[in-house]
Amino acid sequence: MLEKKIVINSKFLKVFSEDELKDIMDNATSISADCIVIATENNYFELSADVNDELDIHCDEHNNLSARKLSKDEFMTLYKSSPLMSTVKLSLNE
Repeated sequence: MLEKKIVINSKFLKVFSEDELKDIMDNATSISADCIVIATENNYFELSADVNDELDIHCDEHNNLSARKLSKDEFMTLYKSSPLMSTVKLSLNE
């Protein structure tokens, strides 16, 4: 199967190191040029580069249904402390 390389917004590399970004992308539920979504057992994260001049990191907590904006350090702590939610990856032919 042919895998296309995703070109991502440069804002991601202004916030995360290449190693951090590789880990995040390897564990992402969904990736586009401007948005990375990660679902863990405790949280749903959306890293968005398409709105402002800065990268926005949002977190929705599963337990109390609260949504908030996070700093990089807050995100990394929550991301690393919660197991990833199991997902099914599909590949559709175009």
